[in-house]
Amino acid sequence: MIYFDYAATTPVDKEVLETYIKANQNFFGNSTALHKLGIEAEYMYQKAKKEMFELFKLKNYEAIYTMNATEANNIALFGIARKSKTGRIITTTIEHPSVKKVMLELQKEGYDVVFLDVDEEGLISLDDLEKAMTKDTLLVSIIGVNNIAGSIQNLKEISKIVRKYPKAKLHVDLVQALGRIDIDFQDLDLFTFSSHKIYGLKGLGVLCFKSNLDLVPILFGSSVQLGLKPGTVDVPSIIANTKALKLLFQDQNRNYNYVKDLNLTLRSAIKELPILINSPKGASPYILNISLPNYNGETTQRLLEEKGFCVGTGSSCSSKTKEVEPTIYAMYKDEKRAKNSIRISFSYHNSKEDVLKLAEALKEIVHV
Repeated sequence: MIYFDYAATTPVDKEVLETYIKANQNFFGNSTALHKLGIEAEYMYQKAKKEMFELFKLKNYEAIYTMNATEANNIALFGIARKSKTGRIITTTIEHPSVKKVMLELQKEGYDVVFLDVDEEGLISLDDLEKAMTKDTLLVSIIGVNNIAGSIQNLKEISKIVRKYPKAKLHVDLVQALGRIDIDFQDLDLFTFSSHKIYGLKGLGVLCFKSNLDLVPILFGSSVQLGLKPGTVDVPSIIANTKALKLLFQDQNRNYNYVKDLNLTLRSAIKELPILINSPKGASPYILNISLPNYNGETTQRLLEEKGFCVGTGSSCSSKTKEVEPTIYAMYKDEKRAKNSIRISFSYHNSKEDVLKLAEALKEIVHV
């Protein structure tokens, strides 16, 4: 099978896996224990965290390691919002379910939640954001790179707007952005990402936030990780995550240019076919969303699988639901186009030959 679903998950890098195995063998002690093995594990945990923040060029930030980015988003959003009993929260109509469903829950709790619409590029209007901001705004949560269409929000300008309101904090879901686009992390009050999307291990999400922020806990138990994620710290996975980040940042520009060429190759190869390209030209090259005229996304996915290709149909956390794909619908207001959409996501593991084979398979499916 030729894999084109890297936005759903990535294979573990060999060096990352080797790092994890070695750490599991050498630093298996509980990092809260006061004996030698515990102290060594705690040292390696803090070292991995310090090296991560050096990669991000950040000082005075905290990191909480969770089971996944969904949990990290929940801890971040509830943690900020519930510091106040009321207030405005601003987000978008194209967030990942782990943000959208938290927002709907906060709405039920009485918070004034504003969902900003997007244009056909998948971008919010900065004017709309400016108009939505008030002195009572507690939180703005924006996905950095959309997981369905690859749209890249203007985080620098969004941050400038949020900074005008001292009470408001900016949270960004960086799951599809980290290591793929340039980010000034200092613009963000809180951000989240997932290790398995960057060739790390499944079972590790990360929440980073400014040290002066006080988050209300939603989980209860021990006092480790500031009491926000109680339980035994998975030190080997954290060490492996930092290794994955080092490899990612080291090759970011080279990988970006390589994947951009793959994306452009596929766009060119299918431009004469009766296929709608949903991802805007300025989107992340790692994601290309398209719609075929005569098949819904699930059918196209199955037909491509029969031809030896793995592609996605939407968020990997909710791809088994029968709903109209909300991001594509929000962009184009076209139910059929949204239902027929599939997501092709690239990696440096793919070759140009893989891409041309995929284009040929799509041509066969649309009977051209």
